[in-house]
Amino acid sequence: MIFEEDFTKKYEDFITVRFLLASKMRPSLLLMLSDSDCNLNDFREELEKPSASILHGLKELERINLIKKDFKNYSLSTKGILCSASLEKLFQDLYIFQINRDFWQNHSIDSIPLDSFRKSYLLKDSVFVESDEHNLSKAFNKYLDLIGACGDMKIILPIFLEEHLEIILENLENGDNLLLITNEDVFSSLKNSKYYEELVDFSKKGQVSIRKTDQDLKVFLTVCDDFMSLSLFYKDGLYDNSCFILNEHKDGIEWANILLDKYLENSLKML
Repeated sequence: MIFEEDFTKKYEDFITVRFLLASKMRPSLLLMLSDSDCNLNDFREELEKPSASILHGLKELERINLIKKDFKNYSLSTKGILCSASLEKLFQDLYIFQINRDFWQNHSIDSIPLDSFRKSYLLKDSVFVESDEHNLSKAFNKYLDLIGACGDMKIILPIFLEEHLEIILENLENGDNLLLITNEDVFSSLKNSKYYEELVDFSKKGQVSIRKTDQDLKVFLTVCDDFMSLSLFYKDGLYDNSCFILNEHKDGIEWANILLDKYLENSLKML
């Protein structure tokens, strides 16, 4: 019975949101009212729309009990307050995908759990760092500069890169720590590399933890105290080092830690 009630409520919420998003006017009116009560003149000045269109939208919102009218002023109902908050969060979630649509459309996102997308609003202050025709290594060199000064590191590593490992080892020499989550192929390459013995030594000192996951790794994620970066693979399976998402804010770092923790839960300690 509880499950049926919960499902019914979620379905009703879905229908309401779909109804709102089917019009540009309805969400605009609702979001305006989330800031303060408004009258018809307020709506006209802000939206620059004719009175007839605004009144039609207001009547539709009144009909589904999202707003109420007191003489000439409109305000949100209790249901409207909850709905406008959900709408704001939805728009925040979608913002990161709007500002660089090509990045998300051209790359595989299968390795990013659905829960992480539900919190994508945390990435709102991100910037996209891209290479250009004059400097094809611009983005990756920027990443190497950042990681060279980042301190303690948590990394999901889907590829084996020598220059990357050399910088990590330099950081470890300075007393920094490393949590590395990788797959079988990369771990095998590490074991056969000239760097493995040094990593083992740092592991014995408590500075390095290497874990292996059987999940398909199509994300290259780095999390430090001061920044996070994310790069992806093309849909054909080729890693793209020409662009990445960079975020130097607390919310962005929180999002990266949420993603990293998902992989950490499904990994085994190898070193």
